Amino acid sequence: MLNHLRVAIVEDDTSFASFLRTILEEEGYDVAVFHDPETALKNILNFSPILIITDLKMPKMDGIKFIEKAKEILPHTEFIVITAFGSIPSAVEAIKKGAIDYITKPLPSPEDLLERVKKFLTKKATPYYTEHPDLPPYEILFAGIEDVYKAIKEVAKTDTTLILYGETGTGKSAIAKAIHIMSAKKGAFVEINCASIPESLIESELFGYEKGAFSGAIKQKPGKIELAHNGTLFLDEIGELTANVQTKFLKVLQDKSFERLGGLEVIKTNARFITATNKDLKQMVREGKFREDLYFRLNVFPITIPPLRERKQHIVRITEYLIERISAKLGKPVKKLSKDSIETIINYQFPGNIRELENILERSIIMSNSEEIEVKIEENFTENEDLKSIEKKAIIEALKKTGGNKKQASQLLGISLRTLYYKIKEFGIE
Repeated sequence: MLNHLRVAIVEDDTSFASFLRTILEEEGYDVAVFHDPETALKNILNFSPILIITDLKMPKMDGIKFIEKAKEILPHTEFIVITAFGSIPSAVEAIKKGAIDYITKPLPSPEDLLERVKKFLTKKATPYYTEHPDLPPYEILFAGIEDVYKAIKEVAKTDTTLILYGETGTGKSAIAKAIHIMSAKKGAFVEINCASIPESLIESELFGYEKGAFSGAIKQKPGKIELAHNGTLFLDEIGELTANVQTKFLKVLQDKSFERLGGLEVIKTNARFITATNKDLKQMVREGKFREDLYFRLNVFPITIPPLRERKQHIVRITEYLIERISAKLGKPVKKLSKDSIETIINYQFPGNIRELENILERSIIMSNSEEIEVKIEENFTENEDLKSIEKKAIIEALKKTGGNKKQASQLLGISLRTLYYKIKEFGIE
């Protein structure tokens, strides 16, 4: 069932709730019913409806208070309130608190309910889904990692520097973008992958340069830090920064200012900084490869993103969402996974995490000529294998498949070429 058709009903009148559920389910909506607001608040993140229909008069907690609490959990979900015919002022108050519409009890007709729900879906009242189509909905992005979501929701309200730890492909970039969306920052979200840019260019990319700063600098160019003013700058693979750039970036974190290359003007920035890495920065500090003072500046609020193999109970749901998105991108009809494919996906360890899953599904959808999608993964890994063993095997297999072509292997694995070279050296792969 497509996510945008998921609707929750919060209604203590069981017969009326059942009546609403029947109307919506006959129309094709995926419906969950909760008979008290406390139960709803405990379960709505897992169900994650795009729309909640809630009664205003309920024991223990009224509908207005429920809306306030529910919006803290699902900030992009919308609400339609149910009110008795003579209590329209209460509905008006609920709309002031964030509801988009109301229906009366008794219901004038099934058509009245469906018309209001369809009106909401047609207008796509939730801006999150229309303004950020490239970003998975929160219930997918944070499926199985609700503790991460709760931490992010709180820190997003501040300007605190964040660092995201996680293996390659765990969705660190998408989570950084979600933090920016949750924040009060009005500027742009600017992203830079420190491993994908040659060492000789990373400094100019970050800080920008003045005309004549070096050979080929024929005009002034603002850097990523400058472009992120009043917004968020996300530096992925921060461990790849050279010692010189580490020193200059530390000054930016300390003083909130910088100069373009070849320039004398001190430029102030109000950017919020989020960094990410799949490396052990503490170990890099011990080895003298990363500045200790920069590490402490970055590590103010560390968040660890668990790998996909630790979110197995949610992997089918994540897979269904990816199938919808990939099918839309390819212009292909949405198909279901075969039973064997579901079992394969559940049992596979995914060393490349969500990015690897997405790549596997895209290839499978392209090659699918039947009514179901058949996923075949040539090599499965066992639960007892440690991460390094899994990574090493995945790299060896990718190099075999590409005939030793490292660029193609890095693309297959979903990592940068620079990271692949680092891993080949680390694992002693010939």
